[in-house]
Amino acid sequence: LRTYLARGGKVFFLLDPQTKAGVPDFPNLVALIKEWGIDPGTNIVLDASGVGQMLGTGPEVPIAAKYPPHPITERFNVLTAYSLARTVTANQAGANNRFAQNLVETGPSAWGETDIKALMSSGQAAQDDNDVKGPVSLGAAVSAPVTTPADPAAAPDAPDAPKPESRVVVMGDSDFASNRWLGISGNRDLFLNSVNWLAQQENLISIRAKDPEDRRITLSADQDRRIFWITIFIIPGLILLMGIQAWWRRR
Repeated sequence: LRTYLARGGKVFFLLDPQTKAGVPDFPNLVALIKEWGIDPGTNIVLDASGVGQMLGTGPEVPIAAKYPPHPITERFNVLTAYSLARTVTANQAGANNRFAQNLVETGPSAWGETDIKALMSSGQAAQDDNDVKGPVSLGAAVSAPVTTPADPAAAPDAPDAPKPESRVVVMGDSDFASNRWLGISGNRDLFLNSVNWLAQQENLISIRAKDPEDRRITLSADQDRRIFWITIFIIPGLILLMGIQAWWRRR
């Protein structure tokens, strides 16, 4: 991966928090990400704002509505949700002359819980001095000029192709791009915009129109019979009786 990135590669890291005790947290992968000026946290982000209740979720699903300036999140004004996420923060000091930018931030009521063992065993947590105070960043991106020449045997780029860059996007959750969560508010746009930015196709970055919802109603056999009797016999019968009554009064 290191060589691939040096030659202008693009990588999208979806880095879930480690929730099992005794399981290493991908040390080589985390070290590579830190070389690009991005720091994945060893924590689980909890959100006590209660905003997730609108989506039927709890504090284990942090909700983000703040997006620092970046082409991926330009004109972004929608909510995004992340199930069991970790903090991912741009290193303000940079690394190897690479300076990342935060992409997604929670509200101030969220924090990065560092006592993962206690959280997973008891299901309860309270913010303390050891935790990462909110608002916290859940994703970051970085680009850098190519440092290693491309393979001479490779086909040359088109004359109008953008100048090659190495690009990295890191999100502290993979579930936000899964089928279950992709339909929630801005999750799909964030994922697709990240992919388009990585591909250096900024012209495809946008806020997409929502697909029309499927509003079909499934009825049981009993409900179907009731609707049949009401619409075919009862309602027309009532109208007929009202007409007969009106005619009788006018005699």
